[in-house]
Amino acid sequence: MPGSTAAQLWGQDIEQVRDLARTFREHSRQLDAARETIGHAVLGFEGYGPDVDVLREIWSGDLAPAMARIAAALHEAGDVAERNAGAQEETSADDGREGTAVSGDGGGGGNGGGTAAALFPGGPAGDFAGSTGRPGDHAPDLAGWHSGPGSVVADSWDNLLDAGGQLWDATGGSILEGRWPRTTEIVASGALFGGALADTALTTGTGGRVDLDLFDDGEPVAGEPVAVDLDREGHYPRDLEDLVSAVEDTSGPEVRVTTIETARGPRVVVSVPGTQEWNPSTGGNPADLTGNLVTAGGGTSTMTGSVELAMRNAAIPPGAEVMLVGHSQGGMTVADLVSDPGFVSAHHVTHAMVYGSPVDSERLDARVHVLELAHRNDLVPRLDLGDAPALPGPVPGVVLPGPPGGHEQAGPSHTEVTFGDSPGGLLDIGANHGSAGYREALAAGTDPGLLAYEQRLRDAGFLGSGHDASNTTAVDVSIGRRQADHAPA
Repeated sequence: MPGSTAAQLWGQDIEQVRDLARTFREHSRQLDAARETIGHAVLGFEGYGPDVDVLREIWSGDLAPAMARIAAALHEAGDVAERNAGAQEETSADDGREGTAVSGDGGGGGNGGGTAAALFPGGPAGDFAGSTGRPGDHAPDLAGWHSGPGSVVADSWDNLLDAGGQLWDATGGSILEGRWPRTTEIVASGALFGGALADTALTTGTGGRVDLDLFDDGEPVAGEPVAVDLDREGHYPRDLEDLVSAVEDTSGPEVRVTTIETARGPRVVVSVPGTQEWNPSTGGNPADLTGNLVTAGGGTSTMTGSVELAMRNAAIPPGAEVMLVGHSQGGMTVADLVSDPGFVSAHHVTHAMVYGSPVDSERLDARVHVLELAHRNDLVPRLDLGDAPALPGPVPGVVLPGPPGGHEQAGPSHTEVTFGDSPGGLLDIGANHGSAGYREALAAGTDPGLLAYEQRLRDAGFLGSGHDASNTTAVDVSIGRRQADHAPA
């Protein structure tokens, strides 16, 4: 009951609690090491000018302090968990039972509010600044929360650690791997980390009673295939415009898998839609803002994972050659998938088409013949800044290869076409980015590279005037995001 001082028993394995303590401390050390490495890289090179000043200001004013706070908070969380393990040993010795005696206020308080306050001094978490996590305190510790509001807080911390790991991969991890950090990856990962940090502070500060699920990407899920009547609700793949139409035919969070039986074996086209939700509070639809940020930041999003699950559920015929098509976020997802050699080999992916998608930072598998389309006035494909490096000059003592840039994608397996005549004016984002505008541009397209790619698809069997109900079938497979179960115990 609220205000009760009666102790409750929270069953825990002492060694598991101590393992959790070690995990918190290890992540704290990793974040501190990352902060030092990135700080040296950002502040230690010789560079001048407004871009350099902005980069250093972002690092010194926002990212470095945030990383320092979360590292300190993680270390403190480890200390709290270690103290609780010791308290549990004492309690078990006193009453002969396994469990940690802590006082409850309804099961919803923060663990050591010092941890929460360290993250956001003076913020909502400060309400718990007096909590130490020791027996007799006013709230149970994080390590002892295993259901109800406690699971909300634990899930928010898991998400924060994931976001911190992606930010590290985009910055210090990239440097250690001998690759220049990319501007878009740092910005996207920084936004994810900032949102996750705010979400963790809010859930911890309210004892798990308020949960916005900010930028929490969860886990991928996919449903069972549902047959599609292409004569009534679809398009047979006869030309490039039909490939765009198939993407437009998808409704809700789903992908369409179209199978064409040819004399040389089956050909399969997987159609992936673009963004459908822009709310930073995530839900069941993975085609959303969070999925965009995870992919743009260099991570593997739930959107990417759910598309692969949908392909498995669709029971693609063994030995079939596969083509993936995606618009906007769908194109980012397609590029992410075909940058994975294991995925390309497992699913025998031979072709891909992306349009209106920022994919210059992807290391596309050279075995896949890729068509990349953009309107001159479509700003979305340029959000990756042409794979621009975040550091404009050399770092003393650090030898890295030159910035890869989109030019590394060029070659016989990569065709890039920019339509000079955009559907709308310079600032008409909707018209220039919309799928319909790309479909119309393809219908009127005369670019030699575009025509050659279309002929390649015809020769491979993906496109053909004879594709109809006699040799072509399709299914829709729903895709989704599953998040932690926050239902009260």
